[in-house]
Amino acid sequence: MKNNLLQQSVSPMLIFGLFAVLTLLSVTVALVKDVYVAYALPFTIIFGLFIVKYFRQAFLLLWLLIPVSMEYEIGETLATDLPTEPYIVLLMGVALIYYLANPRQLTRPLLNHPITVLLCLHVLWIGVTALYAQVALVSGKFFLAKLWYVVVFYFLGVLFLREERHFKALFWCIAIPLSAVIIQTTIRHALLSFEFSEVNKTMTPFFRNHVSYAVILVVFLPFALYARHWYKQGTIMRLVVKTVVLLMLTGIVFAYTRAAYLSLLLIPVLRYIFVKRLTKWIAAVAFLGVMFMVVYYANDYRYLNLAPDYETTIYHANLEDHLTATFEGKDISSMERVYRWIAAFRMSLQHPLTGFGPGNFYNFYQYYTVDDFETYVSDNEERSGVHNYFLMTLVEQGFIGLLLFVGLCLAVLITGENLYRHLPTTQKPFVMAVLVSYAIILFNLTMGDLIETDKIGSLFFMNMAILAAFATFNPALPCKKAV
Repeated sequence: MKNNLLQQSVSPMLIFGLFAVLTLLSVTVALVKDVYVAYALPFTIIFGLFIVKYFRQAFLLLWLLIPVSMEYEIGETLATDLPTEPYIVLLMGVALIYYLANPRQLTRPLLNHPITVLLCLHVLWIGVTALYAQVALVSGKFFLAKLWYVVVFYFLGVLFLREERHFKALFWCIAIPLSAVIIQTTIRHALLSFEFSEVNKTMTPFFRNHVSYAVILVVFLPFALYARHWYKQGTIMRLVVKTVVLLMLTGIVFAYTRAAYLSLLLIPVLRYIFVKRLTKWIAAVAFLGVMFMVVYYANDYRYLNLAPDYETTIYHANLEDHLTATFEGKDISSMERVYRWIAAFRMSLQHPLTGFGPGNFYNFYQYYTVDDFETYVSDNEERSGVHNYFLMTLVEQGFIGLLLFVGLCLAVLITGENLYRHLPTTQKPFVMAVLVSYAIILFNLTMGDLIETDKIGSLFFMNMAILAAFATFNPALPCKKAV
């Protein structure tokens, strides 16, 4: 696979001539129409040419930026991640040009793989539901964002991450800036005496809150644990990797996030599930469990018995009280989730086929809430979502959208299980790290809407890409048994 697209294109003189014409046009537009952003066009072109010439390095640069990206709100309904999202869009454009020039890179086994097929159907259905959305602008932006995430993180992922050695550079592109963020966050938190009530202030501007911060750490942890195997015992690099692991564990501990703590405990459980190939059984049990709970609590309005006491369901200022209140059903964040989940379920019955449209939960859920479950934070000043990605998919994309997404997730897990079974022993630990990381994301999706952000969404699609690439391009796989 050639990394330099310029070597396959037209002459340098023609490129220079086109660049000169575009520069003159951009300056003219900026002066005549007072559109000063047009001045940036020549620099964008230069940067685009850099990406074309150093495609793999440009892909790695994106991962270097992700841990330190910052969320920027555009009005009341839209937001973006800077500098990553504009860069992702630019990479998507180059990726499309690359695949048009090199269609053979999209091999038939890759395109026919269940992960690729279900992912494309998932994105296609998002586009369909966006056409029927209640608020078209929000859904349109959601669809476009999903499109460039899939093109860049999945389709470039299968291009650049076909072997474990390719992942090694990407690992350090994430680990170095992420470690720097952990260090600055821990120092700032220490200056505040590691107070539970102050935790959200310590990771700004890189993370919105302690949950997203803790989740990326626990999702990336399996790779950090595995990276120790790259270096011999007693070497400096082995010590560096151990330091990264220690930093990540420190960050998780002081993030005070229950989901991250549970994820840590789940790591050995997940390993056992995948080694014993129990994914299908676990999925069946989970489905039956969810159906039983829905029927049980919906019958005779039993769910109303879960309603919290408005006066005692409050925010707690220390971790011990926070955990105690969770078990007693008096924690405000947990009960606010129930408040929104009930609204989401009622919304799903209103538009069961196409949903309310991608990104539209916030705009309509207040009309479907049950007052008995209201909490002190139900005004939702943060404009946050359902806090359950599966429910969010059901509400915004209908039952077909939910089935496609769940099917995609199962295809990824089953592909990983089959790879672990059939690959040589030397490759099994890396596949296990990918599987555990992906499963941790799925677990956290039951309590949050995380994969629409660059920090978690990137890893979500990257894990898919690695498993799909291994299943279709790995010469060590006998007879493609993981397909």
